[in-house]
Amino acid sequence: MAKGWASPVNVAVALAVGGGLLRGAWKTWAPEAAVQQAETGEDIALFTHTDKQLHCLDRELRHPCVKELRSYIDARDIPETKALALDCIKDVLAASRDYWELKNMTHLLLDLDTVDHVFDADGRDNEFVMTGIEFAKKLMEHPECLDDFDEKGELECRCVPLFAKVSTLKYKNAGMIEEAKELYNRVRNLAWNGKVRQYVAGEAVPWDDFMHTPQIWVRGLRSQKVWPRETWGDLPICKQLEDNFETIREETAKSLHTDADSYGDAYRFLYSKGEWNNIMLYHKRQFTDECEAIFPKTCALLKKWLPSKPGLPWTSDQNEQVMVIKMKEGTDVETHSGPSNNILNIHIGISGLEGAKLMIANETYTWEEGKVIAWDGSYDHRVHCLECKQDRVIMMVRYMHPDMAPEHYKGSVRTHFEDIPKEMQ
Repeated sequence: MAKGWASPVNVAVALAVGGGLLRGAWKTWAPEAAVQQAETGEDIALFTHTDKQLHCLDRELRHPCVKELRSYIDARDIPETKALALDCIKDVLAASRDYWELKNMTHLLLDLDTVDHVFDADGRDNEFVMTGIEFAKKLMEHPECLDDFDEKGELECRCVPLFAKVSTLKYKNAGMIEEAKELYNRVRNLAWNGKVRQYVAGEAVPWDDFMHTPQIWVRGLRSQKVWPRETWGDLPICKQLEDNFETIREETAKSLHTDADSYGDAYRFLYSKGEWNNIMLYHKRQFTDECEAIFPKTCALLKKWLPSKPGLPWTSDQNEQVMVIKMKEGTDVETHSGPSNNILNIHIGISGLEGAKLMIANETYTWEEGKVIAWDGSYDHRVHCLECKQDRVIMMVRYMHPDMAPEHYKGSVRTHFEDIPKEMQ
């Protein structure tokens, strides 16, 4: 990253844009152009939507070094193919100044878009992952990335905090804590002197803890890893779940017996071994068909409780959700964190809880049958079932932070998820 990141500087003019390896091609790489190029036989990407290899639906993942990387993936045990692939991507890293090229290479090498683990399959600290982080660092220095501080409001997902979060998590999962701390501190000390907004050091990305780095930060909210029972007056969902546990348990048990096929893969990119499945009951302000048909009594209750703050815009499509989650014994989910600090995770334990562990900011918690754990999902967390005796089953309600109020939207025209009503702007 730019050396100036350690002190208040005008990063808006600190860098110049050079030519990218694919500068001429980016302008034509709309989805319809991808189809045309595919029809001509041009190999433009390792993974495609056509082959259902990507989970990022809003864009294709086109990039250089396709031939070299494909040869490596097809023959990982041949040193020469690995060397050629690494040489190619490192040449791109050294030469490229193209925003989209840097962004796509970051997504590719850090496995951000693919359904399965590809480049970190043989270790979280290998050369491909580390080169991906270097692409992310170079991307964060790019003027088009930095311009998000002017072009996007604080409730939208900005380039620098997003890729800084991703990169620090990659370092943490590789066991490279000092490198993660160095990157965290450099980003925290970033200043911005743009045409629209100005931030002194520490205000552009106002994270408050090394293990609390969401890409969207809503100012003025209480930060606490776990919300103890004495705070539940602000979280009525907690008592509501416990009071109605027998209904939830009954319908969940029935679903696992008669509707097991309704449970699908959950966040497959966060674990390499095991099985983690869920069934969504409430998403994007809609109660699902599964909620109505499989969990009718629970669904009727949820409709009384959600949304928790009608009329307030959401920062993310995850702002409020309900799902039942099943984790198979032997599953180990890596450290990750949620998108915004205005989303709390409310868990209630249902079955198979013995041996299951939840780690929030390096502190370990366990579930109890019929009991709630309320915690902030924007802190680093990890979950595993390495010592489970059977499938662990819980219900999770994602819940808007109780401090959210209309004043938090002042000065913004939209969030990452939706437009803000004019009367709140």
